[in-house]
Amino acid sequence: MSWITSDVPREFSAEDLLIRCLRRSDAKQMVDAITESLPELRQWMPWARYEPQSVFQREAFIQGWDEDWCAKRDFPFGIFREGQLVGCIGLHLRHGEGQLEIGYWVRSSCVGQGIATRSSRAVTNVAFSLSEIQEVLIAHDIANIRSESIPMKLGFSVVKEYDTEVNADSATGRNKLWSMKRKAWSCS
Repeated sequence: MSWITSDVPREFSAEDLLIRCLRRSDAKQMVDAITESLPELRQWMPWARYEPQSVFQREAFIQGWDEDWCAKRDFPFGIFREGQLVGCIGLHLRHGEGQLEIGYWVRSSCVGQGIATRSSRAVTNVAFSLSEIQEVLIAHDIANIRSESIPMKLGFSVVKEYDTEVNADSATGRNKLWSMKRKAWSCS
């Protein structure tokens, strides 16, 4: 059982984006977006080494994510613009009580359009709407400059750098962890 007792919204907007929990009916779009983006995803995302998956496999993943959501263990979202899946973002329980980590990726054909920034801002707002959340974190490989720009733009602060497993093609084995505290976010 999770330490989160609040209900995480399953759907919300960020300007022109709809951010919502994924459904089995999204499996085909997800397969297409991941397949299109594999060269970029494999650089930084450990899970991309197991891609592409079939629609059937993706449906099973989505079902598992829904079970995690219901058990309040993990909160993955799809990012949609005009009905098209343009990326994914999630709130993950990878740290201690009161902390959620944001993870994100954007479809290659949609990179550079501010999707990760707008989505991360909206997800941070959602995280801090939960009474038990005191800190939101973002981690990335130190060489992933594109990912680094998101917490910088949102005013997160670097907490530390730490060693990690080299588990993606461009990973260095050194991550940077960024933090936003509830009080600082409410002032920004």
